[in-house]
Amino acid sequence: MSNDERSISDAALESLRNLGVAAERCFTRVLGVYEMQPEETKDERLLSLGQRYGLKFVTDDELDCQDFSYDRPTEVQVRSTRDLIIEELSVYPKAAIEKSRIEQIILCNNLVVSNKRAAGTIKVGLHFVDTLFIDIGELNVDHMHGRRTVHHELYHAIDFRDTWHGFVDPDWARIQGANFQYEFDAAAELHRWLENPQDIRPRDFDDPYHRMAVKSSTIAGFISDYARYSVSEDKAEIFCNLMVSYDYVMKRASKDAVLKRKVERMKEMLQAYIPEFDQSYWRKTIAGRRFPD
Repeated sequence: MSNDERSISDAALESLRNLGVAAERCFTRVLGVYEMQPEETKDERLLSLGQRYGLKFVTDDELDCQDFSYDRPTEVQVRSTRDLIIEELSVYPKAAIEKSRIEQIILCNNLVVSNKRAAGTIKVGLHFVDTLFIDIGELNVDHMHGRRTVHHELYHAIDFRDTWHGFVDPDWARIQGANFQYEFDAAAELHRWLENPQDIRPRDFDDPYHRMAVKSSTIAGFISDYARYSVSEDKAEIFCNLMVSYDYVMKRASKDAVLKRKVERMKEMLQAYIPEFDQSYWRKTIAGRRFPD
């Protein structure tokens, strides 16, 4: 295939993706879901960032559902974490935010997902206004964990949209080796074998993205303990650590062949979907990032 033919093919694929997302949003609008969304923030700096990226920020909302809840953050929490949010999102090319399809970011407190505390989560796809939720109370506890959380959750949105099959990625699962099973997959297999999915679950973290679970892993191929949970978490952990600790990840990858292949694959997939994520981006925008202790 020539470069011109490849460009036409890529453009056609992107048009199909855009059409699919437009159809989702039309369906969601018909259901009246947009009318139920919270009001946009009045914070001028977040409004400015939102205008830059085509995002709506929410800072004055609370929700209490059976398996999903969060509290309204205080003004002090918003002010104390706003700069961090802006700094982390500002490293993205506009195309990356656009192709994540995220429409709004809700900054909240005491986020609970399926009865567990969470630093962040997403709701994307059919029936949803694509939304990223960040518990800014967590950002105040550990700023580096907070920075990683922003990128971890945003990557989940990118991961969901960069193919036609959401989070399913059998090629990635094979990188770790034929004899390895992610914890979620092992639990699912046990469910099928026992025919009793209520009794067996993957290892239960106190928080779906706990500060302790995301500390460095000593197991080859994994950047953190939580990365062993599933393919999607492994990918999100590599991405978020690249975004805030690039030199550390690359140094580890230079001594870990499996991790090196995962990093290479991550960069390949990102650039295929978002061309702005090229080598120049990593070298000029990300590699030089430094943070105070």
